[in-house]
Amino acid sequence: MAGKFDHTILIVDDEEQVGKALGRLMKQIGARYVYMDSGQAGLDRIRSAATPFSLIISDQRMPGMEGDEFLEKAKKITPNTIRFLLTGYADVDAVTKAVNKGSIHRYMTKPWNKDACIETIKAGLEQYELIIENERLFKLAKAQNAKLFALNTDLKKSSVVHQRAIIQRDKEVEQLKKRLEIGFENRNYINEIEALLKENNLLEKEKLNTLYAAIMAELFEQFQDIATRNGFEMPDNIPGR
Repeated sequence: MAGKFDHTILIVDDEEQVGKALGRLMKQIGARYVYMDSGQAGLDRIRSAATPFSLIISDQRMPGMEGDEFLEKAKKITPNTIRFLLTGYADVDAVTKAVNKGSIHRYMTKPWNKDACIETIKAGLEQYELIIENERLFKLAKAQNAKLFALNTDLKKSSVVHQRAIIQRDKEVEQLKKRLEIGFENRNYINEIEALLKENNLLEKEKLNTLYAAIMAELFEQFQDIATRNGFEMPDNIPGR
């Protein structure tokens, strides 16, 4: 309990001496306490508190507003706060009514045994810690689930976009493939050669004759070499040169 929660306990009793006696027990277990002398004053203090009280101990028999009524109203303001009803042996009906309404968690009898009272209060504070911790974990789980849902939604959207992009790329590749195939089928190599010759100014008659003569000379030399290696004789010059 120490270091984990900073507990403050509200004590409501029209007898100040009883309130102070309970307050001394609170100090022994390391908890602060606030004392109010009536149910209405207790409700006003609950509403003005900066943080909820961990536990409320209220006497049953008080003028103006009895303890079970006070605790029932307190529950609506601070539902997580643990509520104890302090009663005498003659108040069994009031205790039963309060239990049935769910407005109290436990009751304590007067006069009380000091050690038993301390253990009861400690148990009440531990119960409050569990309630607050469960609430914190629930909020955390809810927030994490919301983040996971958002992440999953984003991943699904990204997956759809990625899939569409892949399909689009496949279509583009297929179209390019078809264009290449059509291009190879319709390619006119004669025109390409003529275009190349034009680019190098080789389509003029004189230049073509020079080109043809050079080609013939190269071929003649190759044939002459072949004939010599095989024992044949060829003229020294190409006829007409």
